[in-house]
Amino acid sequence: MAESVGSSRRPFLPLVCSLPFVIGFGPSTAAIRSQRTWTCSATFRNKHALEVRGDLRLGVDSTRSAPSHARLKSRLRDFWNAQTVYWEHLSEEVAVNSDNRSRAASYIPEGSRILDVACGRAANCVWALGRGEYFGVDISMRGLQRAERTGLQLFCADAESLPFQDRSFDVVLSTYALEHSVDPAQMLSEMTRVTQQGGRIILLGPSWDFPFWYPNSLSTRAHKPLWRLRYSAKRLATQMAACIGAKSPFLIVEDPDAFSQPFEDDVDAVYVVWNFEVIREMKRFGCELLYANSDDQLLGSNPVVRLVKQFLMLFPAYRHAGSTCLMVFER
Repeated sequence: MAESVGSSRRPFLPLVCSLPFVIGFGPSTAAIRSQRTWTCSATFRNKHALEVRGDLRLGVDSTRSAPSHARLKSRLRDFWNAQTVYWEHLSEEVAVNSDNRSRAASYIPEGSRILDVACGRAANCVWALGRGEYFGVDISMRGLQRAERTGLQLFCADAESLPFQDRSFDVVLSTYALEHSVDPAQMLSEMTRVTQQGGRIILLGPSWDFPFWYPNSLSTRAHKPLWRLRYSAKRLATQMAACIGAKSPFLIVEDPDAFSQPFEDDVDAVYVVWNFEVIREMKRFGCELLYANSDDQLLGSNPVVRLVKQFLMLFPAYRHAGSTCLMVFER
């Protein structure tokens, strides 16, 4: 999902979504990994992919997504490419969350080469451009076409298969995006792969850590008490199993309400983010957690409810529970 710099005139964007597509104005300094990459500035790049894919070295097979996840990804891409209200709403969301985005960007060292993954309209360039060279990548051509500025180097490509060579960037950033990934472990793997050794990976977005929390993409089902009880019980069981060594569940919503209900925040969220498993996965990739902070908006105003939730947050599984969490990792 993405952004752009300067003139109000939009560049012509061919409808090539099956290939990584660059909206570029001048030569890119990022190492492009894909076999074929198109660019608006008529510069054709063809660089050989590495013999050994970085994500395989990280232990995540990029071909492992189930067919249902591939179908879900295709449906989401079509949804985002067909929307106008969605992208207009994101303009308002950027204003509301500007403080969070600014705080995330404050962890970008000066002079960095920055990749914004699932950048949408590239809103983060407002804060990132002053800190280094900005690149954005998003799966939705519609989002890139509505970029807020022109002159940026933006790529239409899948966050779970980034078209860049290993260690191409000093900082890899993703805000309000991980929840929209059908294979979040693979997205995290790819973000790690393209980050320089000693570089930073910055994640900002919502989380639904407690077993009874859920995104708006499940709202129509969550109105049913029996469904909520079963959902919470099953999620609690998988979380507890993960805490004692079982594989992380990475719960995916196969049929989000976005396909049948009016748009609202995160009605298109498909990954029910649990910060504990995100941190554990990043550590598995060799990354160190430098900073983590969550707000307490979802703790509620009822003092008894807040007390119960604060007690639960004493346990590692829920230590970073909150409506929005900022995490900074070092590779």
